[in-house]
Amino acid sequence: MEKSNNIANYHLDKNLILFFAFTILITASIFAYKFINYAPCSIEAFNYNKGILRVDDNIRFKDNTKGVTNRVWDFGDDSKLEKTANPFHRYTKPGEYIVKLKINGSCKWEEKLTIKQKIVPLDSSRIARFSMPDRIEVGEIIQFLDQTKGATSWKWEFGESGRIDSNEKNPGYVYESSGEKTILLVVNDEPRYAFKTVINVVEKENEDILPPGNDNTVIVNNNNTGVIPIKPPEGMGGIVIEDPEPPENEKEDVESITKERFIKLLSLVSDKKATANNFKPYLCNDLNIPMKVNNEETTLEEFVNKVKQKKVKVKKIKTKDLEIKKGDRNCITSIKIQFSN
Repeated sequence: MEKSNNIANYHLDKNLILFFAFTILITASIFAYKFINYAPCSIEAFNYNKGILRVDDNIRFKDNTKGVTNRVWDFGDDSKLEKTANPFHRYTKPGEYIVKLKINGSCKWEEKLTIKQKIVPLDSSRIARFSMPDRIEVGEIIQFLDQTKGATSWKWEFGESGRIDSNEKNPGYVYESSGEKTILLVVNDEPRYAFKTVINVVEKENEDILPPGNDNTVIVNNNNTGVIPIKPPEGMGGIVIEDPEPPENEKEDVESITKERFIKLLSLVSDKKATANNFKPYLCNDLNIPMKVNNEETTLEEFVNKVKQKKVKVKKIKTKDLEIKKGDRNCITSIKIQFSN
């Protein structure tokens, strides 16, 4: 009975030894395989052309790792994986991308790249240009003149309404409040060629002419330039002194008005942004010049009042419907309009 137990113990010890031997052999084989196929991850393995990278730049990536059996590049933009050592890649959108390199199935490197927006040189000849005064009064019409070469469409923002104010080439506008206003012009639907500037809108000056009072004030009326109170010489009392009108041949020519601007002024009157007085500079201050509208005799002042009362559809008036006659000093002498109201 004792001999049988010794045999069992002997067989148990032998099986245990075989198990450990087999385990060691397998472990050694795996270690040997990994050792033979080991490829160190060199810090030089991941490289690319440094500097500022932009959309559509042809970026070259390099892998200098020795003993590589396979590699996979992932450029982080959902593009096709690359398996060459030195691939080229272009990014189509700006942003941040994580570039990953995996070699021999285990060694991994990654780096974050920042791709900036592509720089496209501007064609200076396409930049919007326009002229205007550097200041204007509240309630006074301001005229903008486009000077952009090759412009076929216009979007004007005059800095007061918060929206596009006009699509005309040479619009007019009347500011309702004072302060600095930012003016923006976009031509040909190309915002990158837009032009922006600032105009100073000031409060309207008081042009009222006061009558002579009982305080011996002298009122000097020099062609509506304002009121200047001064103390008169003794014995003069309260009087009014008026500068004489300059001779007719010494008066300067008035500003000429185009048909487009005339119709624009009528539109502003209809929108209650202008009045008949805005026409005065082109009429030598005479609002009663003869006017014929659809063969009916009237005056400019009467016609403007009808426009103000919405009795005239200004949008139907075209430049071909308008005839403006001018006399000396460019003053308008008569107007004729023939249109379907």
